[in-house]
Amino acid sequence: MFNLSNETDYKLLLKTKNYYNFFIFAVLFLFTAIFVRLLFLSFDNNSISSSNERDTSLRALPTIYDLNKNILAYSDYNYSIKNIKNKVKYLKRNVPISVILEPIYKGDPYIKFEKILTRKYPHSAILNNMIGNTNIDHKGISLIEKFIDQNNRDIDISIDIKIQKKIYDSLFKDTLNLNPDYSLNVLVDLSREEIVSNVFLDNRNVNDRFDQTLLPLKDLKFDFGSVFKTFTVYSALKNQKIEVNEYFDVDQPVYIGSKMINDYPRNSEIPMQVGDILKKSSNRGAILIRRNLDCQNEFKADLDQIGLLKSTKIGFGMTSVEPTVNNFRGRYCDNIPFGYGLSISPIQLINAYGKIITGRDNFNASFEKNEKQNKNKYNKISNTVNKLLFYANETDNELYKNFLVAGKTGTADQFILNDEKFQNVTYISFFPYNNPKYLNLTFMQNPKESYGKYMTAGNTVKPTFYNLLKEIYIYLDLSIVNTKSTDI
Repeated sequence: MFNLSNETDYKLLLKTKNYYNFFIFAVLFLFTAIFVRLLFLSFDNNSISSSNERDTSLRALPTIYDLNKNILAYSDYNYSIKNIKNKVKYLKRNVPISVILEPIYKGDPYIKFEKILTRKYPHSAILNNMIGNTNIDHKGISLIEKFIDQNNRDIDISIDIKIQKKIYDSLFKDTLNLNPDYSLNVLVDLSREEIVSNVFLDNRNVNDRFDQTLLPLKDLKFDFGSVFKTFTVYSALKNQKIEVNEYFDVDQPVYIGSKMINDYPRNSEIPMQVGDILKKSSNRGAILIRRNLDCQNEFKADLDQIGLLKSTKIGFGMTSVEPTVNNFRGRYCDNIPFGYGLSISPIQLINAYGKIITGRDNFNASFEKNEKQNKNKYNKISNTVNKLLFYANETDNELYKNFLVAGKTGTADQFILNDEKFQNVTYISFFPYNNPKYLNLTFMQNPKESYGKYMTAGNTVKPTFYNLLKEIYIYLDLSIVNTKSTDI
């Protein structure tokens, strides 16, 4: 006990009281500081809410899924830190909340954060030029994004992101080796008429990058070269104007107007049958076959029937460009049979082959997921063409026989300023030929290198296809392959 009559005890008590008063003052000061800080944060939050009023009105777009419910596009919030002193300057973008809290509690009134609704693409690197774009108001403005903005519902598309990745990696390697302006590969499930993979690689200078609002599969147009010879043979067989075993003398000069058409290699020494005209890709042979047909009522009518003379739907409200007839090399009817004079989009080429090889006149490949499986409608014409293309596609690659791959190459010369020339190279293939399940288009514009002596499709995109088939065949439904039943 303290004795108040004792001076020492009194001084001790007084000193203790002073400490107590100081403690009370410190607590009150800390409480006041916290209250003021909370009040400041309240005003700060109101200010933030006001500054982001535009973002709170935005609505999230629906989610885009692949064939197996993997997310390809979705809406979520991004947080950014900015300094609003003088001129707004963003310090950090797309940061987690934990990073935002630190500068806020330091008390700098000029440091703000904002919450912005954004569109996120987990697989953007391998899905370029396909999903589309949104604008600053979070509205879909192109391709599939435009469709879901207008329809406001989640969608499943036919792309299998696992296969897409495998094809992307393989095509990327060949693009580095062959150095084209750009490359395209499309894989289609023929029974479902679904586009399983669609890979586009722009390999040009960074200043010439392709417009991201366009879909090359439907928005680009090309003369595809000798892949058109299949259509010439198909039309002649369909109209019963030739026999498969018929011979054509391709060593004799063939003219379009005053221009003589060359073949490579020249001097076959013996006339060619239809299968050899496809295998050796004879320009003269294709013209001679077409000249058995009435141009307008037979040949042109068949081109129209398989979809080469009009645009086509590709799903989700998207439509391909209109084809262009270019008669710069002479007569319309003699140019198209060997692959010049008609510029079409890749999807039109795919659909035309799809119609012929499956026998289904309404074949139409799409990005829309389709639960229905369509059976091939075999007929004499489709069976004959498929068998011819298996023979014409002969190669020493073991995958050719393992999966019964049929196909056709095409090399088309393109001319630019000062008569400078480059090639568009195309390889369209399907397998197994006796019961087609998958179709693939491999295309490159202007490759600077090749895997052989000559710059042809056979030395560029054909090896490229077999490189990627090696990577993906294990993921495909190829249980129907029966190597014993190759006679159709």
